[in-house]
Amino acid sequence: MSNYIFNFNECQDLILIEIGSQKCTPLYSFGPFIRNEYIFHYVVSGKGYFSKFGRFSPKEVKAGEGFLVEPNCKHMYYADEKNPWHYIWVVFKGLLIPQYLRSCGISKDTPVYRPKNYDVQTTQKVKEHLIAILDAPHHRKSYVLGHFHLFFEALAENAMIQEIPATDSPLKNFYISEAVRYIQFHYQGIKSLDEISGFCNISRNHLTRLFQKQFHTTLQDYLTQYRLSKAQELLVSTSLSISEIAFQVGYQNELNFLRAFKKKYGLPPSQWRVRNNL
Repeated sequence: MSNYIFNFNECQDLILIEIGSQKCTPLYSFGPFIRNEYIFHYVVSGKGYFSKFGRFSPKEVKAGEGFLVEPNCKHMYYADEKNPWHYIWVVFKGLLIPQYLRSCGISKDTPVYRPKNYDVQTTQKVKEHLIAILDAPHHRKSYVLGHFHLFFEALAENAMIQEIPATDSPLKNFYISEAVRYIQFHYQGIKSLDEISGFCNISRNHLTRLFQKQFHTTLQDYLTQYRLSKAQELLVSTSLSISEIAFQVGYQNELNFLRAFKKKYGLPPSQWRVRNNL
């Protein structure tokens, strides 16, 4: 098994968090488990079985197919006894996810991806983008995310179900996009969540509910995560002091910044900076 973790939190449309590859042993199983992000497994060879607790019994998933694990959804999966699968998995989040999943024919009720064509040439076109990322995870961000977008495009082109109708209204997506845009441009000086909801011209509670549904996190946590991702950038790209960085990303109290950073990344900023070669 091999995997790689990315730090692309500033890319709000589609954020690749992790990619990995595993050739499973017979009957290898994972779960029951619950994750906070979306996870998609693309089966390269062999087969296995995937189930969502309370939704359906195990479904067979074979080479050329895949399955989606949604945030906060209890699930498990296991490899076939005679022909265990080899899969590549991706962990991700972002504003474009509902749109991309619909285009691939994937939803809460149909989490297993079924292609219309299983031939080698077609499946190679799908998996080549994941392999490109696995082979060069330290490449430029544009290279990695470019291949990730193209992976979803290749899935959509070969999906048995070409499109699932949207259930969210365009207005809801507009509110979320506007809130994200406001955070990106004003995160340093935001003093209250009411500033964000006021900019979107909706109530704070309503906006928080939209964020919870879209990102499976609160509006406050989203702002905190964005600030901390900016702090990471400053830690690795500048020689600013910790207190200066705390102030630049919107923390008036350095102690609050230290606590939030350690809670998120498991290390205080100074140690994280040393570990990342600065």
